Amino acid sequence: MTAPTRTRARRWLPWLWVGAAVLAVALVASTGSQGGTLDPNGTGPQGAKALVLLLRQYGAQVTLDVGVPGQHVDSALVLSDHLDRARREAVEEWARRGGALVVADPASPLQVGAPTEVTNGVTSSSLHPSGPCSLPGVGDIQRLSVGPSLLLRPVPGSGATTCFGYSLPDGERASFLVRQGTVVGLGGAGLWTNQRLAQDDNAALAVGLLAPADGRHVDVLVASRAGSGSRSLLDLLSPRLKWALGMLAVAFGALVWWRGRRFGRPITESGPVQLAGSEIVVAVGDLMARAGNRDAAARQLRHGARARLGSAVGLGPAARPDAIARRLGAPAELLEDAPVPDDAALVRLAQSLGTLGPETRS
Repeated sequence: MTAPTRTRARRWLPWLWVGAAVLAVALVASTGSQGGTLDPNGTGPQGAKALVLLLRQYGAQVTLDVGVPGQHVDSALVLSDHLDRARREAVEEWARRGGALVVADPASPLQVGAPTEVTNGVTSSSLHPSGPCSLPGVGDIQRLSVGPSLLLRPVPGSGATTCFGYSLPDGERASFLVRQGTVVGLGGAGLWTNQRLAQDDNAALAVGLLAPADGRHVDVLVASRAGSGSRSLLDLLSPRLKWALGMLAVAFGALVWWRGRRFGRPITESGPVQLAGSEIVVAVGDLMARAGNRDAAARQLRHGARARLGSAVGLGPAARPDAIARRLGAPAELLEDAPVPDDAALVRLAQSLGTLGPETRS
C-alpha cells in the first residue's frame, strides 16, 4: 500500500468507527421496540400483550387505565406497581367498595401478603405451585409455571385465603396466591408474560381471576402519563438504551482521543518579534548609519516612504517623488534622493518622513 493510500485510509478510519457505533445504537434500540417487561402493549417475551388479547378473546372489555377504575369496572390488575401515593389510595378505596383487585407485584404496597424468599431447597425458577384452590373460578387449576417469583405470607388473623402453598423451614407455610377481601395477591407476574402464558394452567388462572364471565370490564393499571409521576427522565429509559448511549459516549471519547493525540514531546518555540513597517525602515537606516553609510540609509528611508505614501494617496508605490509631494502638499526635496551632510540631518530626515502622511495635506 502506497503512502497516499495509507493516508486516505487513516482519514476514513474514524468515520468508520462512528458509523459502527451508530449502527450498534440502532440495533439495540430496535430490540427494545417490543416493549418493556410486563408492558401490556409489549410483544417481546417479557411483555404482556398476550394476556390482554386472551382476556378480550374470552369476552372481557380490557382497558389500559392511567387513572383509577370507575364504578363500571369489575376487575382491576396491577402487573407492576408504578402508581403514585394518591392514585394508590384511590385504588384501595375502589377495592373496599367491592371492586376485584389482582395485585401481581409482590413489592406493591397494595399487596395483601408479606413477600417471602423461596427456601427449603426450592428455587424461584423451579417454583410450580399446584392446586386445588378453593377460590371461585380457579378450582380446576392443577399446575402453574410462575418463573422467578416470591411467596406470600398472609397477615395473621386477617382471615385470608391462600392457594398454592409451600412449607417453610420454620414450620409455617407461604403461598403463591393470597386473597383478603376483594384483593388477590400473587407472588409475581411472570406467569402472565408472553413466553409463559401458554404454559400449564397460567392462562386459566388469568381468565378465572379477571374475566370469569362474558362482558366483564377489566382495567389494567399502567404507569401514569409523562410528567405526572415522580420518576426522572433517566428512570424512564430502558437499561438497553442506557447501555447503548454509554457505548456511543465511549466511542466518541475514543474518536476525540485518536484525533487529538500528538506524537513526540512538545517543543517550545518562541515566536518572531513583530515590528511595524515604519520601525523596520528606521531600524535598517540606523544600521546603515552605524556602518558609516548615511547616504545609503537616507535612500532606504526615502524609498520606503515613497512606497508607503504613494500607495496611501492612490499613485502606487513606484510613483514619482514630485507627484507624491504635490498630492501631499509637502516639499518635493524631502522625498527625492540627495546626500545628507551629517548624522543630525539623517535623524531629522527620518523624523520628517515618519510624520508625513495623507492626513498632513493642507
